[in-house]
Amino acid sequence: MSVFSKKRNDNSTAWYYRFQYNGRRYCEVGGTTKTEAIRAQEKRRAEVLSGDSDFTKTKDITIAEFSEKFLQRREDHASHNRDVILVNHLVRRFKGRMLSSIYCEDVEDYKSWRKAQEVSNATVNRELACLKRMYNLGIKWGNAKRNPVVGVDFLKEPPGRTRFLSIDESQNLIACCIDHLKPIVMTALNTGMRLEEILSLTWTQVHIEAVIDPYLEILKTKNNKARFVPLNNDMVELLRELKSNNTDSRYVFKGTRSGRLHSVRNIFETALKRAGILDFRFHDLRHTFASHFIMTGGDPITLKEILGHSSLKMVERYPHLAEAHKRRQINNLTGLFTECHLYGTSAKVVKMGGNVSS
Repeated sequence: MSVFSKKRNDNSTAWYYRFQYNGRRYCEVGGTTKTEAIRAQEKRRAEVLSGDSDFTKTKDITIAEFSEKFLQRREDHASHNRDVILVNHLVRRFKGRMLSSIYCEDVEDYKSWRKAQEVSNATVNRELACLKRMYNLGIKWGNAKRNPVVGVDFLKEPPGRTRFLSIDESQNLIACCIDHLKPIVMTALNTGMRLEEILSLTWTQVHIEAVIDPYLEILKTKNNKARFVPLNNDMVELLRELKSNNTDSRYVFKGTRSGRLHSVRNIFETALKRAGILDFRFHDLRHTFASHFIMTGGDPITLKEILGHSSLKMVERYPHLAEAHKRRQINNLTGLFTECHLYGTSAKVVKMGGNVSS
């Protein structure tokens, strides 16, 4: 048996205890002091020796087996494809391990292992969040009694990306798109919708006739909460034109054989090259919408609702653009009413007629 300490990212100290019994290793956070860790270790060891171990009443399975169950039961979630990628990395590291055999220390080692592969902090955090979600469901489904990710510090991430296009760049990009990509890009620029939300859009979700305020009803979202996206006049006109030319598909942006489009990656990258736009992703069209929405007088609360964010935290990156835009606009008045000598201390007042009086 042993206890040991580790420094966390916030410079606080966590004390762990570790012991082994009947071939099973136990390693958990015991507290913030050595004394707390020793007491927690004694209590935990007594539970194990008495047969009251957390895992005696659960159906312990390997992480690979549980991953199959996890992914199968979340097939309808919008994040399923992303979950598959995250789970593959986790299983690669913990292959052959039982759910009950993974502890906080193992998760800390996982962080180091991924960082050694030069993976970004954001990616590591998404993988840890996935593992945490898996264990929470494992507890709910009777395959685990504790979550080893609890108490593990996530890595610090840089501020969210706010790359966006100017009006001229946006118009140039649209001009460089092939015909069936143009309305998709225009929809992203005018609504701020995610690519998957756009490509999966059906005509039953489009409400532009017999309504006072036209809108799109987004049902399958990232956070599984339906939302309503208001439409400006440009979008209403675009959708009406698409509808008149689309009589054989239920999808607004149809692919081959009247089915839905699943990807526009290659043709979008080609359009970017033609337009001479570097370091840009399709998701940045969402940032472009949000940035210009704020710069033209939109408020953060309305933007949060349109984008479908659960809190204002995600739109905090945009309000400063409004301040910068106001500054540029107010600078347009420079010199209209006063003439200040570079080295003078007094200003000459300019009359509206153009004559100067001192």
